[in-house]
Amino acid sequence: MKNILLVDDNRTMLLFMEKVLSKRGYEITTAIDGAQALKILDERPDIQFVLSDWMMPEMDGIELCHRVKSSDYSRYLFFVLLSGKDDQQSIISGINAGADDFVVKDTHVDELVARIKAGFRTLELHNEITNKNNQLDSAYATMKKDLESAGDMLKRLLPSEKKLSGVELSYVSIPSAQIGGDMLGYMQLDEDNVGFYLLDVAGHGVSSALMSFSVQQSIAINSDKGSIVKSATSEPPYYRLNEPHEVLKQLNDLYLSDDQNLLYFTMAYAILNVKTGKMSFSIAGHPPLVWLHGKDSNAEFIGQDSFVVGAFDFVEYESAYVQLEPGDKIWIYSDGITEAEKGTTQFSEDGFKNAVVELKDHPTAVQTELLVNRVKDWQQADQFDDDVSVLVVEWIGYPEGEKPCNTRLSTKVNAQFFK
Repeated sequence: MKNILLVDDNRTMLLFMEKVLSKRGYEITTAIDGAQALKILDERPDIQFVLSDWMMPEMDGIELCHRVKSSDYSRYLFFVLLSGKDDQQSIISGINAGADDFVVKDTHVDELVARIKAGFRTLELHNEITNKNNQLDSAYATMKKDLESAGDMLKRLLPSEKKLSGVELSYVSIPSAQIGGDMLGYMQLDEDNVGFYLLDVAGHGVSSALMSFSVQQSIAINSDKGSIVKSATSEPPYYRLNEPHEVLKQLNDLYLSDDQNLLYFTMAYAILNVKTGKMSFSIAGHPPLVWLHGKDSNAEFIGQDSFVVGAFDFVEYESAYVQLEPGDKIWIYSDGITEAEKGTTQFSEDGFKNAVVELKDHPTAVQTELLVNRVKDWQQADQFDDDVSVLVVEWIGYPEGEKPCNTRLSTKVNAQFFK
C-alpha cells in the first residue's frame, strides 16, 4: 500500500480527497495543518509522500515544505503543493520552498492521480538509489576496515629492533594511504654481516602492498643452506652470502612481469661487514644512497644506473663496494620524500642530502623522524602524496681488538656508480 499524508484545513476537502484517492488504491492519513502534519510524520516513518494545501492556519504549506525539505530533516519526502492560484509567482514560490510538484486545486482528478503516480515512481527510484548507496557505504566501511587491518599487519613486518651487532639503525615508513608499496628491513646475516634494504613498488593500493609483502618474505632468511640472500656450499660454514647484485637478479627472475602482472619495483640492497666496515651494495632503478662521512661531516651520493626489478628479463645488476669509517652513515630513501612538493618545487635529492648534513649532530635514533618532519614543515603539509620511507644505518666502528682493514674498492666500482 502506498501511503499519502493529506494536509488541508478544509475538512470537506479532506474527506473528498481521501475518498477519491482511497478508491485509487492509496492509504490516506490526514492532518488539518502543518504542525499536526509534522507530528504525524515523526510518528509514521513509512509515509514519504505529502499532498498539502498552501493556505492553512498555524503552519501553512510553504512553511511545512521548508521544514521537511530541510537538510536537517530525518528523511526524504516527495512534496506536492495544492493551491487555488495558478499564477507564475505562486509556482515559483512553491518550487523555491522545495516542493517537488505544484498542482492547482481545480485540476482534474485523473491528472492529479497521474502526478501522484509520477511522484511515487520518483520515490521508488530515490529509495533504490539510497539502498544501493547504503550497501556501497557498508561495503566501503568493510573494505576500509580490512585495509586498515592490512596496514597494521604490514607495519608489524617492519623491524622492531633498532640495533644490530656493530650498527645503529633508524627508520620512518609512512604510506600515503591505508597501505602502501614501500618496504624496508634489515637482518643479521651472520656473525660478521648485516644486510639492509629498501624497496618501492610502483603504484599504490592493495596490489602494490601485496607485492612489497611478498618481496619482504622472499628476502627473509629461511635457511642457512639456501635462500635469496644465501647460497649453500659444500664446505664450512656451508653457505656463502650472495652478493647484492645476485640478490637483485634473483628477485628480478622471481617477480618478472607478464601480461597479467605489470608491477615492478625499485630497490637498494646492501651488506655491511660490521667488523671491517666494508659495505657492498647494488641498486635497481632506485635513488642514490647518501653516504655521510663521520669525520668531516661531508655527504655524497653513491648509486648506479640500472633497471628496475620485475620489468625486463635481460637485466644484469652489479655490486659496488665502499669502505666505511667508524661513525659513517648510509641513508636509503624512497622518492616519495625527495619528490615532495611545495608549489612547483620539489624537495629534491640535493635537499635531502643537505638535510642529512644539517641533522648530523642529533642522535641517530631520531634523525629519520626529524628529517621527515623537516620535509613536512618545508612543504607546509602533514601528508605526502606518495609513500615515504627513510632508513639510516650507522657503522659504530671496529670491535675491540680488531685492526682496521685497508680501504679499497672492488674493481667493479667506477665513476658511473657515484653521483
